[in-house]
Amino acid sequence: MLLELLLVVFLLGVILAFFYKQAVAEFRILQTESLEKALPVLHERCPVIVTPVPMPQDLWTQKDIQQRPTLAGKGVNGVTLRDAMKNETFTLKPSTAEFLATEIGLPVWVQKAVLPLWKESLWWTRILSPRTEVTIGAQGLRPTFAYTTFLLCTEGALQVSLLNESSDAYLPKQWLGKRLSKLTRDEAPLLGNIQYIDVIVRPGTALLLPPHWKVCWENTETPMPALAVWIEFHHPMSRLMRNSFYRGS
Repeated sequence: MLLELLLVVFLLGVILAFFYKQAVAEFRILQTESLEKALPVLHERCPVIVTPVPMPQDLWTQKDIQQRPTLAGKGVNGVTLRDAMKNETFTLKPSTAEFLATEIGLPVWVQKAVLPLWKESLWWTRILSPRTEVTIGAQGLRPTFAYTTFLLCTEGALQVSLLNESSDAYLPKQWLGKRLSKLTRDEAPLLGNIQYIDVIVRPGTALLLPPHWKVCWENTETPMPALAVWIEFHHPMSRLMRNSFYRGS
């Protein structure tokens, strides 16, 4: 009985890994007007723009942090969070970004506002678990691993650049954290061969990203940096792949 159970688990793992590794090499963006309508098309492995979308009210904005002096005074990367939020480009460590997301109550909002929609739309999404981060300003390249990743801008606006695996060969070897707008020929000799698409994301719009893409973004409004939240919905295989990547980077 135990061997049969282990065999079933192994086969399920193989099947999940097979479907997880599927990716598209074309640039195509889908658009819907609700999260419920977006979920059934996620299997196409293309980015999806959803507008309008439920937004976390009064979370991760300049006003939100100003009203929370203890949180605003927390040290991040050698400065206070209050000062960090004035920086047009401020890269938080994943662990710090996840900690701050928890401090502002983002996981609670996800549990209340987003997960119920998943569980009602697709039965198997009950195995998905969320992971949340916050971001400040422009951000360098990062990969997607989750079954889907939500990028929501909570203040300002973002110009988001999306790359699929067709451009991997042209990126610098150390591409993690690099901004496309700042890349040079010294870093990427075949810079002109890197293909990507740009999407503008503002409050009220969500960008849903499939796995196996790379993403970075720039501020489109000044002088204050744009603020955003990054929400990953993982199944066991995708979480394992993400953790393995960041342990080795």
